[in-house]
Amino acid sequence: MSQYRERFFSRYERFWHWSQAFLIIALIVTGFHVTGLLDWLEYEHAAQWHRTLAFSLIWLWIFTIFWHLITGEWRQYIPTTEKMFEVIHYYSSGIFDPLLRHPFKKTRRLKHNPLQRVAYLVLSVIISPILWLSGLLFVYYNDWPKIGIPSELLSIVAGIHLSMAYAMICFFVLHFYMAFVSKPPTAMIKAMITGYLEVDDMEFDFDREYRLLVIEDDPIFALLIKEWFEAYEGEPLAPLLPDRITIIHVESLKKAVEILKQQSFDWILLDISLPDSQGIETFRTVKSKAVNTPVLMMSDMENEALQSRGIHEGAQDFLIKHNLSRRALARAFRFALERHGFIA
Repeated sequence: MSQYRERFFSRYERFWHWSQAFLIIALIVTGFHVTGLLDWLEYEHAAQWHRTLAFSLIWLWIFTIFWHLITGEWRQYIPTTEKMFEVIHYYSSGIFDPLLRHPFKKTRRLKHNPLQRVAYLVLSVIISPILWLSGLLFVYYNDWPKIGIPSELLSIVAGIHLSMAYAMICFFVLHFYMAFVSKPPTAMIKAMITGYLEVDDMEFDFDREYRLLVIEDDPIFALLIKEWFEAYEGEPLAPLLPDRITIIHVESLKKAVEILKQQSFDWILLDISLPDSQGIETFRTVKSKAVNTPVLMMSDMENEALQSRGIHEGAQDFLIKHNLSRRALARAFRFALERHGFIA
């Protein structure tokens, strides 16, 4: 399989990553001195450095949160269960199989697999805030009487701070380990230095089955689509699409949501006019349940405003039913996979 070099990480992402790593390591070292596990530094110096480094990390996080909000990169951390079990299987046992490929394809739009998203969410929402709050309580311990906090709580705050510090160490060690399980092992380290990652060109794995979910309330039209891909004659669809495509058809948004909770698909073909949902809300609901799956919207008539809104919110294409043919739909599916993988 051929590869190409793609810029994955911006300058600020790389600055934030390495600055955060340096500050966390320094905080661990000075924290060990404060607790007495190390004695290279005097206690006062270690405590002062620990406070300075902690405030530096807090300001770095504040600025980085602002950066994520204005750039839209916060979407990278929205948790999802899509392909979660496949990723868990890969890291638990499949990682030792040299022939097994990672089930999650990184793109600039989807940089983190489901496990990473959950881990970063726990770090951002639980570990770091509790660590900062308990640390600030330590720094301003002398002011506790002024705000009515009993001094007897100091041991509890210390225990919470220490436990979150060890949780941060565990996260850091796991993160360091995971950085070297890529192929080749140094790929992610180099990417965080240069900003570029070698990624595979989009090619089909003809040894596996591909799955298409058709959400369409017209059974005749759904049957036509099935016939196009399961019993076609004449010119083959290759190299546009693989030969093995299984099509699952549902007739309502409710049934689509139910099946998306249980199964994953390679494409979703969505009629935005369903008995139980109409318009852009139909797409939003489906996309929220299949974040990592390319969705092609479909309608009976032209609607430029709706088309523009759908593409803006992440649809890979907007198709008009009476303009469709077998080959046109195959091309739409092929290009949807490519855009889904390559656009930022």
